Amino acid sequence: MKKAGKTGLVCDHCKGLVEVERATSERPYRYDMSGIGNIFLVGIDVEVCKKCGSRSPIIPKVAGLHKAIAEGLLDKQDLLAGEELRFLRKHAGIAASRFAALLGVDPSYLSRFENGKTETLSAAADKLARAIVLAAQRSDAVNTLLMALTDKSHQAKPATFGIKNDHWQRLAA
Repeated sequence: MKKAGKTGLVCDHCKGLVEVERATSERPYRYDMSGIGNIFLVGIDVEVCKKCGSRSPIIPKVAGLHKAIAEGLLDKQDLLAGEELRFLRKHAGIAASRFAALLGVDPSYLSRFENGKTETLSAAADKLARAIVLAAQRSDAVNTLLMALTDKSHQAKPATFGIKNDHWQRLAA
């Protein structure tokens, strides 16, 4: 939206006049940019073109909004939907291939799930996914460890154990 002098805002699409409306609980703004179909915002201003109907939200502190959405999803009682898992994975900054490896699923399965082509993720995988996201958000050290777990060179090392001082222990690689 662009300013039009004293007359207000002008729509970028059709050059019609724009009015600012407040999103309320009776008339919330659907936040499609989250990638999740059921996220709605209240208390924000929305620029609405009276000519073409274009709606542009004014969203302050987007990072804080995304953090609140992630916390809400992590606390959700039901199993995560694919779009919700994708949001959490991206919010945590984990590539799909690494996330699939951490979950122990094929990357193509994760992709189908995140895109709504496969409907189910087991309850155990759902819990593990939440734990991975939570751990990745909480600590750089844990995030580094999680990423190392999917590193091919890390996985290729054999586990070798030996007796030292009458106790079994893993030997350094």
